[in-house]
Amino acid sequence: MTSSAERSGLIMLAMAAVLSIVGVVLLWPDMSADRAPAARPPATSPAPSRTGDAPASPAGPSPTPTTAAPSAPPSPSASREGDPLAGTVSDGALQRSLQLTRQANVPPTLEKRLVDLGGKVLLADVTGKGRKAYPDYFKGESATDRWRDCRIRAGVAERYDNRSDAVLVHLVWAGTSPEGERDDRRPTAVLLVRDVNGEWAPQPLPVEEN
Repeated sequence: MTSSAERSGLIMLAMAAVLSIVGVVLLWPDMSADRAPAARPPATSPAPSRTGDAPASPAGPSPTPTTAAPSAPPSPSASREGDPLAGTVSDGALQRSLQLTRQANVPPTLEKRLVDLGGKVLLADVTGKGRKAYPDYFKGESATDRWRDCRIRAGVAERYDNRSDAVLVHLVWAGTSPEGERDDRRPTAVLLVRDVNGEWAPQPLPVEEN
């Protein structure tokens, strides 16, 4: 039989075991917290780019922009109106100069026709070619000094002595003299008179007009 002393000892041991178990249970949350893995920091999202920031450059060297070299402006043409041997004054400049010195009292269409006729008479005079077209003017005479390479460079017409039936044609022409000298600005005047049939024909200029 168990003595009272032994029973008292067993009871004390049982109570100590219970208290130990209760203590372990009470301490368990703290021990669990100690063994819990550390929480990972939340993943950070990349900061939003500021408005207006330039996009990132692609990897590698940036291509060098190629700019076409500007083409040189075309050089102005060195050619002049009219005769290449006519010096520095163009036909147009001579024509404008003549127009500034005459009275514009002949209708333009008629003036053009009379300037053309006066030019043909002049060329027939200085070259000797085509004189048969004006027998009353040349009287069958041939040219005494024949010029060559001749051409009319400018011409205007105006009424002669305020007459409606007479026109003085002012001409500037170029040619090579019988001696071989080139003259690019020779002035000449040709008088054209309209007959009773309305035809224009050359007439000799009065001596004071030559």
